Amino acid sequence: MGLLDGKKALITGARKGIGRGIALTLANEGADVGINDIVDDEVSRRAAELVTNRGVKGTFHAGDVSTVAGVNAVIDSFLAEHGRIDILVNNAIFPDQSRPLFDTDEAYWDRMMNLSLKGYFFGAQRAAKEMIAQGNGGSIVCLSSVHAYVAIEEWTAYGTAKAGLRRMVKGLAIDLKGHNINANCIAPGAISNVLPDGDDDVIDGAPHDPSRFTKHLPAAKGGLPSDIANAVLYLTSELGQYVNGETILVDGGMIATKTMQD
Repeated sequence: MGLLDGKKALITGARKGIGRGIALTLANEGADVGINDIVDDEVSRRAAELVTNRGVKGTFHAGDVSTVAGVNAVIDSFLAEHGRIDILVNNAIFPDQSRPLFDTDEAYWDRMMNLSLKGYFFGAQRAAKEMIAQGNGGSIVCLSSVHAYVAIEEWTAYGTAKAGLRRMVKGLAIDLKGHNINANCIAPGAISNVLPDGDDDVIDGAPHDPSRFTKHLPAAKGGLPSDIANAVLYLTSELGQYVNGETILVDGGMIATKTMQD
């Protein structure tokens, strides 16, 4: 028996790294999983295949979740395959997350907010509507960041979006009271997002060089997708059913030191 037997979970931005790790971890616990990504290639479809290999249903849903239309199209596609949605994990992000202050133009700002804040909000809104109609509750998890807590040079736009998510889940928790829907954030620290080398039927790729972290990080090493995925499993299973409107740091003690390095 898995912790999520029979649950239907949609993970955005799940082609690789944290999203892929979450997808495989939830599948290991019995959930049917939809993989979303804007990139439709063999890597994305292999992630869905790896979910299926775990004895559950794995599907791929290509789409841009930075617009309301895109969010709805992806969720429509997921519902057509799975019939319901019990778990939504908002994880999508684009690669160039940092940018110097005076190089941050309107297009970059809008791209950041559209994908990392607006898209997460409207994804949560749509998923919550479906969960309420289904009548059995559900879980919404948004990926925030250590950048939501402290500032580091050239990460202002990203940190602003991620800080907004911390407030957003508090509001969702209140707005969805009485419906047995939990909304929470996870704030990762430095996580290695590389794909596994060789055997791809595993969750984690190669870790960061620990020498980057020995001087300023209590854990003395960087994190892995499985570290974040296990926190998602906690929040979306019965283990975390009394956690709502919260943000959980999974950062190896980075924020405790008040010292950040990218």
